[in-house]
Amino acid sequence: MFRLFSGKKDTPSAEEKMLSAMKCRQVSFVDTDFDALCSSMSQSPEAVMKLTPVNYYAVKNDYIVAYFYSTPDFEENYVRFERFSHEKRTDKSKIYALDRKLLSKALAKVGMIIPDANG
Repeated sequence: MFRLFSGKKDTPSAEEKMLSAMKCRQVSFVDTDFDALCSSMSQSPEAVMKLTPVNYYAVKNDYIVAYFYSTPDFEENYVRFERFSHEKRTDKSKIYALDRKLLSKALAKVGMIIPDANG
């Protein structure tokens, strides 16, 4: 009888397991065309620099959350985007790789400073 209520558990993919071991930084950005963002990220990761951070005090009905994942030494860096509308996720992107310099620039826009590669 109890097996009736136990749903099938989704096993996490290899990417999700890898990301769960990394440090995650979450940043909210002003809503833009999500499909255009994903296609431009596929062409060039520099597209992340075109996003505008959300004002902390603004009412956020529609926004994009970027999850920046990185290893402790910042050698491997990834970003994944999710679009939210009225606190419900409406879209989710694939995972995009970033280099250390681009991650540093993107996080500096919101006041998060990562240490320099030289120390």
